[in-house]
Amino acid sequence: MMITLVLALALTADAQGNVDISEQQLTQYVNGKVKYEQDYALPGLFDAHVKLTRMQVELARSAPKQADVQGFGQFTLTLPDKPAMDGTITANFTALPRYAPAEGAVYFDQFTLKNYVLEPAALNQQFGPMMGYLLKGIEQRLAKQPAYRLDAKNADQAWLKSHVTSVELQPGVLRLKTRS
Repeated sequence: MMITLVLALALTADAQGNVDISEQQLTQYVNGKVKYEQDYALPGLFDAHVKLTRMQVELARSAPKQADVQGFGQFTLTLPDKPAMDGTITANFTALPRYAPAEGAVYFDQFTLKNYVLEPAALNQQFGPMMGYLLKGIEQRLAKQPAYRLDAKNADQAWLKSHVTSVELQPGVLRLKTRS
C-alpha cells in the first residue's frame, strides 16, 4: 500500500499532460510486486530451487527503445548422491515496454535473456547450460507480469489509464504519452 502511495505521488506530468515514470520508480514497483520462485526437477538428474530476490531496471541506456532488467537471485541445486549446492545468479534481460490500456499497466514485451553469471564461479562450467534453461522459465514468467500498474483508486491515475496513447523511452525515463 505504501509503495502505491509513494508511486502515485511521484508521477510527474509535463506541460502536455504526459507522465514520466523513472527507472527508480519501475525498479521499486517490480521489487515490490513481481515475485518469482520456482522448483525444477528432472528425476534422477537434478532438483533446483530458484528464487528471484530483486531486480534493477534501466531505460534507454544501452539501446534507444529498450529496457534492460537485471535480476538477482539465489538457487539451490541438488544432484543425485551429492550434497546440495547453494549459489547466486545474476541474469541480464532486455525488453520493449508496452502499455496495456485495459489494465492501465506497462508490460515488458520480447523479454529476452542476454546473459547470466553464477556464483560460485566454479558452477558456471558445470551447471551453466542447465541454469540457462531454468532462466527461460523466469524470462517467460516476467514477461507476463506488469512492470508498472497505474492505481485505479487514485482519481488522477484512473483518468490517465484511459488517456495514454503510447509509451516513449528516454534515458532513465518511461513517458506515458496522453491525448491532448
